[in-house]
Formats: sequence, C-alpha cells, structure tokens
Amino acid sequence: MLTQPLSEKEANDLLDRFHRDGFAVLRNVFSSDECAALRKITDSYAADPNFEELRSTWFVVRNPQDYSFEFTKLFIREPIYSMVQQILGPDCRYCGQNVIRNKPGEAVSNWHVDDNNRLEHPLPPEIPRWPAGARLPLIWLSVQVALTDIETLDDGPTEIVPGSHYSGRLTPNENPEFEGKGVEHVYCKAGDIYLFNHQTWHRGRPNTGKRTRYLMQLQYARGDNLAFRCQVAEPTPAMDKMLVGADPKLVHVMTGRAKYV
Repeated sequence: MLTQPLSEKEANDLLDRFHRDGFAVLRNVFSSDECAALRKITDSYAADPNFEELRSTWFVVRNPQDYSFEFTKLFIREPIYSMVQQILGPDCRYCGQNVIRNKPGEAVSNWHVDDNNRLEHPLPPEIPRWPAGARLPLIWLSVQVALTDIETLDDGPTEIVPGSHYSGRLTPNENPEFEGKGVEHVYCKAGDIYLFNHQTWHRGRPNTGKRTRYLMQLQYARGDNLAFRCQVAEPTPAMDKMLVGADPKLVHVMTGRAKYV
C-alpha cells in the first residue's frame, strides 16, 4: 500500500506514460481492506433514502463525498494528490467524485471522450495530429481507483486507444485505432489506480462476468476560473459537517474558490 509521494524518478516515469499514452497505472495504492470498506460504504449510501437527490438513478453512484468522510479525505491521499498537482498545478481543486458500480451487463460502452464528447484541443482536417511528445494542457482529470479486481474481459475493463488524445478529433468509429495502435484494456487489481486523460478515446467494456465491478473516480480541476470544470464541492450542510475539524489542506481542495491567473 502506498501512502507517500513517489520518488522523483517514479513520478517522472508515471508522468511520461500519462502524457504519452493518455493514462498511466500505479499499482497497490489502496489495501484490500480499504477497498472492501469503500465498497460497503458505497452500497450503504446507494440504499440511503436521505441522499436520494444526490445519487444517480443509473449505475453511477454520485457525490459519495457528501455521505462519508472516508471518501472525502481521499482527495489529499498520497501519492495521488502530489501527482495530480504536477499535472494540473499546485492549486488544483476537487471537481467531482463517483463510484461506477456495474452489475453484469452494464457499462458506458459507447466510444467517446468525456463531457459529452467535448474536444478541448480540436484540430482542422489539414493538421493530422498534435506533435508527438507535447504535454497538452488539461482543464481537469480523473484518477480511477479499482475497488474490485478487473483482470479479464468479462470483468468489464476500461478500454483505451493509447495516444489518441493527440488526434484532435472525436472517436471515428466502433473499432478505433490511432496511428496503428488499437484498443488496450486497463487491467487492475483492487487497490490499483490509473491517472486518466478524459480526452483519450475510451469506453467501458460491458461487464459480462458474475460480479459487480466497482470503480471509484476522483476528479480534479485546475485552480483557476478559466477551468470550467472547477466547481468545487457544493456548500451543503452535509459537506460543512464533513469538514469540521478537517485538515486545512483538505478544506482548501474541496471548497476553495477558483482564482483568476
């Protein structure tokens, strides 16, 4: 289990993979006991009628940070927080949290980029791609945390086309390929995480197994008001109560106002 920032070499290697491929896996960040506890809290939250307005009616359980501090505190968990700061900047903020809880047969299985297929770095037809090696700026990103083992196709892994964030284009078809690279499956053990560029072509492969798949998403945005995703946590009574006596760094990440820079 990892609870400290990565070494400079480990961090640079992870960042290189993230910027090159659009995602990067880091193993053994959460323990099996932590994953089990978060799954249990997710199920309790999904069944709690007092939080019905905050939950999704589909299989995405939204805003668990309003239900349990065990979810809220993860936004400054290391080595996650320091890695996100290196990508989005030291003043990055919370902008969302979900647990995708796929029962057999469920998935977001269409190929897409996030925010309803919104391209952040589009290119005209005459320019084939962004330069190789460029570190394209991100407004926000997700850290995906596997809370169950996702080790086979039946488990419904995330499918990604590596490097496709350089294309400047939406996913062309249902069998996407970018510069000779086809689909890669992101396999994880419970407790593994992956940094994820939402502009990379991706989808969730349908869960055809017999178990429910749990994947938590920690979402961060840049800390300036040019970042449209930087909405920070809603000032609800539940969130106010959650943050009483909390680490000031966590309060800042969850509720700090965006700055113009």
